Amino acid sequence: MRGIVAVFLLAVSAGAVAAGPFDGVYRPDGADSWDCRTVGSDGGALMIRDGQFHGVESLCRLTNPVEVRGMSAVLYDAECDGEGESYSYRMMLMRVPKGLAMVEDGYVSLLERCE
Repeated sequence: MRGIVAVFLLAVSAGAVAAGPFDGVYRPDGADSWDCRTVGSDGGALMIRDGQFHGVESLCRLTNPVEVRGMSAVLYDAECDGEGESYSYRMMLMRVPKGLAMVEDGYVSLLERCE
């Protein structure tokens, strides 16, 4: 019995460690009409899970994380595929009171956590 409990606790703790610091389902701030149940489609939610950003008709792998000193933020290389194209850019994710700020070169998006 103790062995089963130990395996269960190990599996639970490994799952908790694997979760990324920004994992969750989001929508653009103020976009109350966006559907938080449908991920990746027009008017649907955006999701971060397991080192991947699921955008509208796109998927980005978030690699090479660099923590930003003194901030609840991480800078990533985003390697993306969407609408028949591959592209890459730098993306910084930072916690804000309602969810996340997603910062790209010259652009900031506020994402509200879906409930």
